[in-house]
Amino acid sequence: MDESVVVSSGLTRRGFLGAAAIGATGVAAMGVGGTAAGLPGGSVRTAARRLPPPASITATDPALLSAVEAASLLQSGRLHPRELLDACLARSGALDGQIGGWVRIYPEMAYSAADAAARRLSAKGRSSHGEAPPVCGIPVALKDVFAVAGLPLTASSRVLKGNVAAGDSTVWAKLRESGIVLMGHAHTDEFAMVIATEQVGNPWDPEYSPGGSSGGSAAVLAARFVPLSTGTDTGGSLRLPASACGVTAIKPTFGRCSAYGVIPLVWTRDHVGPMGRSVADAALLLDQMVGADPNDPITGVAPPAPAEGYPLVARGGRSPLAGFRFGVARRKAESLPPALAELFDRYLDLIRRMGGRVVDVSFPTPAPSLLTGDLAEMGSYHRQFADRISSYRADNAATVAAAAAALGIPSIDYLTAARNRLRYQHEFNRMFAADDLDAVVVPGSTVDGAKRIEVAGVSVFGGNTGDVQWANLAGTPVICTPAGRSATTGLPFGVQIGGRAWDEQRLIEIVLELQAASPDWQDAPSVSAAPRDIPRARRTTPGAGPDPTNTSNVGVAFNFVPTRSTAEL
Repeated sequence: MDESVVVSSGLTRRGFLGAAAIGATGVAAMGVGGTAAGLPGGSVRTAARRLPPPASITATDPALLSAVEAASLLQSGRLHPRELLDACLARSGALDGQIGGWVRIYPEMAYSAADAAARRLSAKGRSSHGEAPPVCGIPVALKDVFAVAGLPLTASSRVLKGNVAAGDSTVWAKLRESGIVLMGHAHTDEFAMVIATEQVGNPWDPEYSPGGSSGGSAAVLAARFVPLSTGTDTGGSLRLPASACGVTAIKPTFGRCSAYGVIPLVWTRDHVGPMGRSVADAALLLDQMVGADPNDPITGVAPPAPAEGYPLVARGGRSPLAGFRFGVARRKAESLPPALAELFDRYLDLIRRMGGRVVDVSFPTPAPSLLTGDLAEMGSYHRQFADRISSYRADNAATVAAAAAALGIPSIDYLTAARNRLRYQHEFNRMFAADDLDAVVVPGSTVDGAKRIEVAGVSVFGGNTGDVQWANLAGTPVICTPAGRSATTGLPFGVQIGGRAWDEQRLIEIVLELQAASPDWQDAPSVSAAPRDIPRARRTTPGAGPDPTNTSNVGVAFNFVPTRSTAEL
C-alpha cells in the first residue's frame, strides 16, 4: 500500500468541513420520509429518515463504521473523507491476503474523489451547490461487471484480460455524481455465471466460499474493507453472498435500477442492487442508484422512488409488525440442515413476537422452458468470445458451449419461455393477493457453508445454494438480512424478505424493524493478517475507436468501445 495509507488515530482530527455552519444536530435529522405504502387496515404511517447523531458514534477506527455512521460524521465535519479512505485502504492492505476480495484498487483516483467530496461537504461547497448527498465521501466497491470509463472491466475472467471500459455504467455515473468514492472493483464469479466466487475466501472462515456471484462485493463488505458495495442478481447473486457473509443486500424490482453498462448474464433477469452491513446502509446506497435511464427503457415504467429517500430508522414500539401478514412456503425450509432450520424457525418466532402473522403459502412452480430462454440470452452475449473458449474456467466453458448451442433453438421456444415467465409473474402476484400478504419469508441459503475445494486446479464444490429463482422470475424486490450464525459451522445465515413489485419501501421498513429487534448485522468476523499485493490500475484515456490489438471486445454488449490496458487480473 502507499505510505500515505495509514489508519487515522481518531475521528475528530479534521474539523474544517463547516461543522459550525451545519450545527451539531443538523445532521441528526435528514428530513422526514414520504408516506409509507398503505398498511393493513388502511392505516398510514410516516417513517423517520435520520442518520445517527454524531455524538452517539463511538468507533475509533473509521473502517469499522457503518455507512450511516460514516455519513453522519462526514456530513457533520467530524470526519474527513481522506481519513475514512486511509482506514479502508490500510485495512484492505493488511487483511485481504486470506480473502482476496479485490480484483483491483484505485488509490490515486480514490484520493482525488475524497478531496472532491471534502470540498463538496465544506461550508463553501454547501453554499455553492447545496446540501451534499448522504453518501458523499463514502468509499464503495463495484462488482467487476460495472463499467467505469478508463478503468479495466474484466468480469474476473481471463477472457477479458486487458479490457478497458470506454464509458460509465449508469449506476456508476449516478454514484459518481453523488460524491461517493470508488475504492476498487471486487471479484465476481467469472462473468457472474455461478454461485461460488471460488477465488475469494469467506471472511468468517477463508476455507469457505463467500457465495456468488457477488461474492467479492459481500466479502470486502463483511471484512470491513469498505462500507458499501454494489452487486447484481440474476439467480440469487446478491442474496446468496449476503447470507453467506452476514451482510444485507437489496434486490430491487426489475427495472428500478438501470443495468446499462453492466456486463449482462441474462438480460431479462439481471437485477442491479446495493449491499451494506445493515438495511439502512443498503437503503442509503439504493437512494442514489434508482431512476429512469433512456439507455435502459425498462426503467421508464418504474414508479418514482420516495422523493425524500428510503427510510433509515425503525419506528420501534412493542408490536411494530402488527397487522402484517408473512407468507412462508414450508417446502422451501424442509431441506435445511438442522442448524439452519433452527435459525429460520427462530426468525419466524421473532416476526410473531413483533406482531406479524405467519401463514403457509404455496409458491408457483417455474416452467422448465425458462432455462431455454436463459441459455439463449447468455449465448447471445458470449458468442463474441467463441475464439477464446479455452480462456474460460473449465466448468464455465461447458456452460458457454451449451449457451451457444441454445442460439439454435426455434424462435417459438424462446417466445414460449418469455410467455411462461409472464405467467409465473401473474401467479406470484395472485399468491400475494389471495393470501393478503405483505411479504414472504424464505431461507437465504439451503447449505451450511460450502468449502473451497479444488482438484487439479478445478473447483469441485457447488457454492452456496438456495431457493432464490422465484424473485428473479417474478422480478419483485427482496431483501436478504442476517439472521444469526450456524451452531455447526459458525458461518452466517440470512433470511429473504420479499414483496410486491415496486414495494421496496415497505420491505425496507419491515427489515428495519427486524434488524432493530435482532441486530445480527452488527456481528463482524475476526480477519487475520496476511499481506497481499492487490493489483492497481490507473485511469486510461479511451481512444476514439477500437484498438485493433485488443480482442476483448466487451463493447459489443453495450456500445462501449474498449481500449488497451496493461492492467493484469
